[in-house]
Amino acid sequence: MNDDVLSTSPAPTSDVHVIGGGLGGLAAAALIARAGRTVTVHEARGRLGGRGTTDRRDGFRLNQGPHAFYRAGEANRVLRSLGIAPSGQAPDLRGAMMADGDRIGLSPGGPVSLLRSPILGRRDKFELARVLTRISRIDPAGLASVSAREWVEQVSSRDRVREILHTVIRLATYTNLPDVLSAEVAVMQVQLALGKGVIYLDRGWEQLVEALGQLPGVRYERNDNVGEMPDVPCVIVATGSPRPAANLLGVQFDVGPCAEVSVLDVGLAQRPRHGFVLGIDPPMYLSNHGFPDGMTPQGASLVSVAEYLSADNEPDRNRLETFLAHAGIDAGAIVTERYLHRMPAVSAIATAEAGGLRGRPQSAASDRPGVFVVGDWVGSRGHLLDAVLASAEDAALGAISYLERRPAMR
Repeated sequence: MNDDVLSTSPAPTSDVHVIGGGLGGLAAAALIARAGRTVTVHEARGRLGGRGTTDRRDGFRLNQGPHAFYRAGEANRVLRSLGIAPSGQAPDLRGAMMADGDRIGLSPGGPVSLLRSPILGRRDKFELARVLTRISRIDPAGLASVSAREWVEQVSSRDRVREILHTVIRLATYTNLPDVLSAEVAVMQVQLALGKGVIYLDRGWEQLVEALGQLPGVRYERNDNVGEMPDVPCVIVATGSPRPAANLLGVQFDVGPCAEVSVLDVGLAQRPRHGFVLGIDPPMYLSNHGFPDGMTPQGASLVSVAEYLSADNEPDRNRLETFLAHAGIDAGAIVTERYLHRMPAVSAIATAEAGGLRGRPQSAASDRPGVFVVGDWVGSRGHLLDAVLASAEDAALGAISYLERRPAMR
């Protein structure tokens, strides 16, 4: 097939046509195929996966920015319903915390390191321990219309504790917009992180792309750029961010701002001094992504450093390199590297102003019967990949139900 082909009206050979071959589109298609319906996925690029793709460079596997898979999240539930059990390893969060420019102390990731960290005073240590203990008992839905900043200011009056809470929220949400982000999302993600935690996936996120892409019953059209809504019975729009979906549908979605990050991945010939460094200021973190199976050549390591961008913070590679140096990364040990100047971490965040998760657009297009949307900005469940796959499930179930009712509507 010609790489430049523009498909405006795919032949209606399938019950459902999915526009977009990222993880959301793949999951929706797999769920529809499992229900016995025919489905075609149209992907504009030559490979499937979207932001879930994994690049290979000099023997290293590089995800599209640092990714963590939440064990207790919606994504794990949806994948397991399809017979997919993601494999990976939990990161060691006993690392360091950077504050006041370059002051390094033990990261307060657990009771022992919390009490030993020189970044925290005695009162701060007890206050932070109290807040983290209480978080598990909070109902996030009750904070839907409260901003993350407002919530942090409510739970503690101590400046350093507030700074660390904002740091933990950035880490769990990939978002540096505390005045806008709903505290429902912030607390929900921190609960997931402090509960069953996360894993980094073996072979990177291509593991999920391959597993979903190999499920039976789905037809794939790669290099197929669908420029307008096809004239078919049922369509799922899984194009990633709201803008391309809005262009296809000819509507405007009322969504929150995009959360962006700047990332520098470095392949190392040796293990890093710290496997995890969390920045209070600047708003960055470094993590070792090379320990899961298949991520690096033997004996090598892979480290990602990311800066959470805010509305008034332009990307700057020099800041990432400075953070690497403060974290003890020797430039002479770098084997390969990749810089992602600016990339979306969340296409559109759930805002306090819109009422949190319930304020996001729903999967079923209200004025377009048989049309559904998928994305990390869609539906009232989950954040990041959890929102993607939860909305994929909603779209698939909606499409199946619509097709079951459709004969009676003729």
